[in-house]
Amino acid sequence: MPKITILDPLTANQIAAGEVVERPFSVVKELVENSIDAGAKRIVIDLEEGGLASISVSDDGCGMSEEDLLLAFQRHATSKITCSHDLCRINTLGFRGEALPSIASISKVSVTTRTHSAINGSRATVEGGNIVAVEPAGCPAGTTVLVRDLFFNTPARRKAMKSPSSEGSLCGELVSRLALARPDIRYEMKTRGRRVFYSPGSGRLLDSVTAVYGKQLAKEMLPVRSAEQGLSLTGLTGKPSLSRSSRSHITVIINGRYVRCPVVTAATEEAYRSLLPQGRRPVTVLALTVAPELLDVNVHPAKLEVRLLEEEKIAGLVTRTLMEAIRVKEIIPATKVTRPVLESSEHKESRFQLTIHQQQDQQVPPPGPETVICEQVTAKYETAGPGLSLGAADQGTTKPCPKEAEPAEETTGALLRKNELPVLNALAHLTPVYILAAGREGLYIVDQHAAHERILYESYLDQKGPKQSQCLLIPLMLELDYRDAAVLTERVLWFADAGFILEHFGGYSFLLRGVPTSFPTGQEKNLFLDLLDYFREKGQGLAQVEFEHQLYASMACRNAVKAGEKLSKASMDALLKSLAQTENPFTCPHGRPTIIHMSYRDLESRFKR
Repeated sequence: MPKITILDPLTANQIAAGEVVERPFSVVKELVENSIDAGAKRIVIDLEEGGLASISVSDDGCGMSEEDLLLAFQRHATSKITCSHDLCRINTLGFRGEALPSIASISKVSVTTRTHSAINGSRATVEGGNIVAVEPAGCPAGTTVLVRDLFFNTPARRKAMKSPSSEGSLCGELVSRLALARPDIRYEMKTRGRRVFYSPGSGRLLDSVTAVYGKQLAKEMLPVRSAEQGLSLTGLTGKPSLSRSSRSHITVIINGRYVRCPVVTAATEEAYRSLLPQGRRPVTVLALTVAPELLDVNVHPAKLEVRLLEEEKIAGLVTRTLMEAIRVKEIIPATKVTRPVLESSEHKESRFQLTIHQQQDQQVPPPGPETVICEQVTAKYETAGPGLSLGAADQGTTKPCPKEAEPAEETTGALLRKNELPVLNALAHLTPVYILAAGREGLYIVDQHAAHERILYESYLDQKGPKQSQCLLIPLMLELDYRDAAVLTERVLWFADAGFILEHFGGYSFLLRGVPTSFPTGQEKNLFLDLLDYFREKGQGLAQVEFEHQLYASMACRNAVKAGEKLSKASMDALLKSLAQTENPFTCPHGRPTIIHMSYRDLESRFKR
């Protein structure tokens, strides 16, 4: 007797179901995608017990004839493709013909359907993969699929399910992503007949975002649009002030299909790298359109992942487009006004502007020798006392900073474009870390540590060519474990390019003989070990540019002027001018804001003028 046998159709379908149908949300995904392929404009999903008891999906699509209804339950029966060449140009969400037979093999399914041209519809009942009955039925045009008792004949899989509420929340998250992918379709989700989600189907992505995330979040979204070399990118992306602790709010849609795409996700995070605090993720909905032959959708059983054939090109488009979208808008957080201002305050603002111009016209003491801005800020300070410290003439003991040229044109209006800051005049130092400055648009409060971090970080990035090193007087011994030693050995060239001088000392021991120029003194070992921890956290997907960002951000943080260090007025003015010359003056390298703004209207409102 041969040892190899051919499995019966029921067993084969249950094996396929184990790959395609992981839990109720998998059933919802397959059925809703079938409805989308059928041209539906309205889809209703109704769940009981999170989908474990029943799942109903109704649509107003093209429907099926009785003949097609019977064929739909045959394995690998599909209307989407006809030959293997069609796999290279998939334009539908489904194409393998596995969904219905796989679902029917582990549940009790009833399908009621009618085409728009037919007078009567048809209903098929299937239990455990066997067709029980086929009969005429009266129904509206479209298709309704009812799935009951999911996993009734696979108890092990049934026991692995979570609570009904958890399973229902997974289904709800999926439906919301599908609504973002196709804003032209009206989705409605119910639980035991009670509507829990609704999207209008207006065709506007902003309306779908409002339905999914709410009106307040939608107001913080910025439009995204770009096209180049056969690629198209549209969508919405959140301002840097809008972030989450996980990637769950990064929605990627490729050719109308909601997918998990690490390439696009990483490119999205790269655009926000220095705008968000560490551990925070942006809120984005990105719809990418590529030529079908550049996309392989047949790499995952549930079609949740795809493979892009021009990853670097697509990643570059995503990063550039997002950076342009978020950096041409105002990203200085503003204080909220508690009550509306009903009267115009233009005549009142003129009094404040006059005072500001008078202060800007004051002469700065003659400049001393030219020095680097980071040395000016960090070396020339006094220990701050409690309360407010005015930048007055009594601070004359501090060596003044060189006077820099004023910008040729002051920025006007509430919206600041790209990296432009208004001309700011330092007024006072507010202990422990804030600089109060005046501008034409009102009062600006600057975090001196975050601002100096940004200045130093961009100065490190601007260093061209090989990075300079400084040798340590006494080399540091690094005793590493196996994993850290393996990471260091694999990426030792990255460390060398950054300016580290390392020597293998046998086993898992290394000597740190030199560090990059401007490396914080006394923190060489701790910072080096932090970089190794960063490698371990990011894994093999870490790029060299990300490693350099982490290194320079850490160096800038440790070298920047600290809280409690009082700056002279000249030093504060120099810091503000240097901040205005940076590419992104609004956040530190870790994404924390450097400056906030309170307009004159806000001040007048607070004082009830």
